[in-house]
Amino acid sequence: MDRFSMTRCEIDLDRFEENIETVKALAGDAVPMAVIKANAYGHGAAVLMRKLFTKGIRYFGVANIGEAMELRRTFHRGGILVLGYTPPHLMHYAADYDVALTVFTIEQARTLESQGAPVKVHIALNTGLNRLGFQPCEQTVEEVVEISKMENVRIEGIFTHFAKGSHGSDERQAALFRKMTDEMEARGVELGFKHASDGIALTKYGSFGLNMVRPGALFYGYGPGVKPIMSIRSQIIHVHSVPAGQGVSYGLTDAVGYDRVVATLPYGYSDGVPMGLSHGQGYVTIRGKKAPYVGVLCMDMCMVDVTDIPEAAVGDPVTVIGDGDSEMTFDEAAARCGVNVNSLVSGIARRVPRVYLEHGEEVMFTDYLF
Repeated sequence: MDRFSMTRCEIDLDRFEENIETVKALAGDAVPMAVIKANAYGHGAAVLMRKLFTKGIRYFGVANIGEAMELRRTFHRGGILVLGYTPPHLMHYAADYDVALTVFTIEQARTLESQGAPVKVHIALNTGLNRLGFQPCEQTVEEVVEISKMENVRIEGIFTHFAKGSHGSDERQAALFRKMTDEMEARGVELGFKHASDGIALTKYGSFGLNMVRPGALFYGYGPGVKPIMSIRSQIIHVHSVPAGQGVSYGLTDAVGYDRVVATLPYGYSDGVPMGLSHGQGYVTIRGKKAPYVGVLCMDMCMVDVTDIPEAAVGDPVTVIGDGDSEMTFDEAAARCGVNVNSLVSGIARRVPRVYLEHGEEVMFTDYLF
């Protein structure tokens, strides 16, 4: 089948299965909710949701109702929770697509109740992150009791999110969450799943004694005990000489006092490789050797210095990001750009095909331009 891009992401499903088993062991008796928002952090949510399900993961978290609907159209099994805000005019899709919504105000619950179709919800408590959530007070207890009595709103769970300010602040948030849930349960509210730990908290604290955890990046190989499952590969499309004193790319930057050989590669910042790697801040690997970026990364192309790789030729494979010897990793790229790794992997454009490998062989690919 034709491919429309010479640059691709490769997803190692063998490693993914190993990471799944590691996460399940960390979760213990708690139910793992796999967070597959942002296209599974750039790895391809529709494909990985199926793989997760075959390995015993039955619950999934997404950011918004649109993501939930896209996944439900391709896979009809498992629970899905929208972790973010759902505006009132879109709430009816929750019942249509069998999706649970996050509720953080009594007004949201009353809107759902008025729509006349049963909808599952998870209550969000603000214990310190100060992003979304009911405030930890007696009024919240009263409102959750009210919600529990609604005919069309079914409480499936309750959660909070750690700010990760320090171990002490996380402990205080956990204690406040337990206090609030204890008070609600003392009033007869059945809360179902209770969750606070994301992947980072899971590796630090476990489930905090709660019956659900919601790791995301941990499944994809970012955290203790797991391995990254995604790499980016490309190829050389042009090799040319640049005389001494001439710059490269927009602004004619990075001029040097000697002749160079420069290779052009068919990807740029619109594919998700950050401009912060320009001017030698990052590098690719060609024939086992590092080739630094020269000039500014363009929207759809970029250039690297192959002067020290005289055998480099058009068609040669290029590792843009990997985890082998002499390869730049996502962690290293993130550090060089001053961002977190999640922003890099989730920012890989959908126009970059995802190729899925088992035992080193391609078993599936997705290409949104095909």
